[in-house]
Amino acid sequence: MSPSAPIRTRLKHTIDRETFTPAYLSLVDNAHVWGGSRIYNEHFGVTSPDFAILSTLSNRPGCQAVDISQQVALDKSVVSRRLQRLEDKDLICWELEGSRRRLYLTRKGAEVHDAVLPIALQRAELMVHGFTEDEREQLQSFLRRMYENIPLMNDPAALSLD
Repeated sequence: MSPSAPIRTRLKHTIDRETFTPAYLSLVDNAHVWGGSRIYNEHFGVTSPDFAILSTLSNRPGCQAVDISQQVALDKSVVSRRLQRLEDKDLICWELEGSRRRLYLTRKGAEVHDAVLPIALQRAELMVHGFTEDEREQLQSFLRRMYENIPLMNDPAALSLD
């Protein structure tokens, strides 16, 4: 059989989406980002990644693009394009401090942030609708621990690659 011939039967070893945690995390994240982008863009002219950047700047005025990239877990090139878009919309501005470009919300950016914030909080609340307070705390604890495991998960030395 040719190496480029189609395989028309299911492989013997596959991922079961019902038990594969990354599949659920991805589904929830994608639904959160896409749904938020649709709602935020329609009502406020920004997307979910835009709002994540505005939110970061609301908490850390004067941070740099690299800080935002780390904070919102987006590639630097994506953050750079988003920052340009937000600057073009007069939602952010920057100042040079030596060789460092410090980023800030504008008054208009703060107004957009403050308008989106209650919707973002409502969506986060709806995401855990039906969870008890203990379950919410447990979920946050699990997610925080998973986040702390990212360096281990991405360390080739921790994987069986041979």
